Amino acid sequence: MRAKGYEPMSGVKASLLERTTLLVTCPRGWEREARQELRRLLPGPQVESLHIGGNIIAVCEASLDEALATLRDAGTYTLAHITPVQVRAQISGDRASLDTLRAAARLLRAPDPTLSFRVACERRGMHDFDSREVERAVAGAVIHDGRPPVDLDHPRQVLSVEVFQDLAFLGTNRAEELLVKPLQRMGRWPPGERPISRAELKLREAIERFGLSLPPDGRALDLGAAPGGWTRVLAERMAEVVAVDPGGLDQRVLALPNVVHLHARVEELSVDALGHFDLATNDMNLAPVVSAELMVRVAPLLAPGGVAIMTVKFPTRRRRQHVREAAAVLAAAYEDIRAAPMPHNARETTLVMRRGGCLTGQESRTGAAP
Repeated sequence: MRAKGYEPMSGVKASLLERTTLLVTCPRGWEREARQELRRLLPGPQVESLHIGGNIIAVCEASLDEALATLRDAGTYTLAHITPVQVRAQISGDRASLDTLRAAARLLRAPDPTLSFRVACERRGMHDFDSREVERAVAGAVIHDGRPPVDLDHPRQVLSVEVFQDLAFLGTNRAEELLVKPLQRMGRWPPGERPISRAELKLREAIERFGLSLPPDGRALDLGAAPGGWTRVLAERMAEVVAVDPGGLDQRVLALPNVVHLHARVEELSVDALGHFDLATNDMNLAPVVSAELMVRVAPLLAPGGVAIMTVKFPTRRRRQHVREAAAVLAAAYEDIRAAPMPHNARETTLVMRRGGCLTGQESRTGAAP
C-alpha cells in the first residue's frame, strides 16, 4: 500500500495510508474464510492476515463510505469487528513508543471539536506500557482546551489504536463507522483442541473419507511424526502409538501416556525390536517414489491385513503420474491401494492400502477397510 511517510524519531516511521484500509477481526481458525469473504465483497482488495491470529488487514479501491456500506449490508459469516484505519506506525516494546503513537495520531484528521470523543486502544503483545497509557498519550496529542469533549461510554467519534507488538494502526471514525457484524461462525477450536499443525486435519479427513475404523486396542506406527499432529490423532483412537522422527515432538504429544517417541530414522526400524502394528502412517515431505519405497521397507512391521496411510507429495504438476509411480512401488508389499484428493491436502493425494498376506482374523480386528 502506498503511504506518506513521517519520521518522528530515528528508525521509527509512521505512515498516512492513501487507500481505504480496514482492520477486520474474525474467530481464530477462520482467517482463510474471512479473507475469502472480504475478497468477494470488496472491489479489488489486497487482503492479508496479520501475524496475530484472528486479525486481517484489507485495502481496497472503494471509498470508505462505499466499503462500509457494502460490508454493513452484506450477510457475512466470519467477519466480526471492522475498524477503518488511516495511519500505520512501526513501534517497539519500550515506552519511547508512546511518543511515536502521539506523533502518528497527529497525522490523522482532527476530530470534530463539537462531538463527544474517546481514544480506544486494543493492545496485543508485550510492552513496557499498557493500553490506558496509550489512550492517555494519544488523547493528549489531539484534545486541546477540552475539545472535543470526552465521553468514555457513548462517544460520537472514536480514535482507535490497534497495536500488534511492533506494529500499530490508528484511525479516527464516527461511532457508526465502527462495524460489528453478527458472527455465524464461532471459534473453530475449543480450548485445548487447536491442532498442533494443519497436517492433523489431513489425517482426520482421511479417516472419515475412507471410512476407517481404527482398533481401540491396536498399535500404530507414525513415520516422520514431528511435530506430532498425526500422532495425536492416532493416540485418540488407538492403544499405543510409536512416533518415529529424529526431530522433537510437541509437548502436548509427549505428555500423552500412550505415545512412545523413537528418535530414529525409518531405516533403523525392525520387527525384532518393535513387534507388529495394526496401522502405519507416513506424511513425510519426500519425493513420491522415495516415500513409497520407505513404506515398502516398513511393510514387515505391519501385521497381515494391517492398514497403511501415505500422502503423495506433488513436486511437479504431473499429479496423476506421481500417484501412479508411487502406487507401482507400493504394489510390491500392499494391495487394495486407493487414492483420494481432499480439501486439506490440495497439493497432494492420500493413499490408503492394506498389507498383503492372510487377512483372516487380522481383518476383523483391524476393521479399517479402505
